[in-house]
Amino acid sequence: MTNKKPLTATALLLAKKQSVIRFISLQILFVFFISLGIFCFLSGLYGYSFVLGALCSLVPNIYMAWRVFGYRGTRPAKDVVRAFYKGETGKLVLTAVLLSLVFLFIKPLAAGSFFAGFGVAILSHWLSPFVLNK
Repeated sequence: MTNKKPLTATALLLAKKQSVIRFISLQILFVFFISLGIFCFLSGLYGYSFVLGALCSLVPNIYMAWRVFGYRGTRPAKDVVRAFYKGETGKLVLTAVLLSLVFLFIKPLAAGSFFAGFGVAILSHWLSPFVLNK
């Protein structure tokens, strides 16, 4: 029988950071392989439109993770909640700005492929229970 001590706050925070990094890496790989298939079987226009759509979701997710988990050590609960609010606000603003910039400056753009990439990146959050529980 092994005696398992509870994790310290710092060890628990480090485990959560590693899980989030592993999840974001999985998201990036997932989008990369799908976009590679689109490049190979359809065309470059659909491929880069898909990648741009996915990046409009992935970049704000990375910002949110950095905002919440970018600190060393533990913090008071009030600071953690504030970091979540700032991270989520920044994530929404960054998503809106990126979507706007792509539609304003990227021509030609396959809108269907763009939104498919955006949707796939968002739906990849459904994989998080499998990744974060390990």
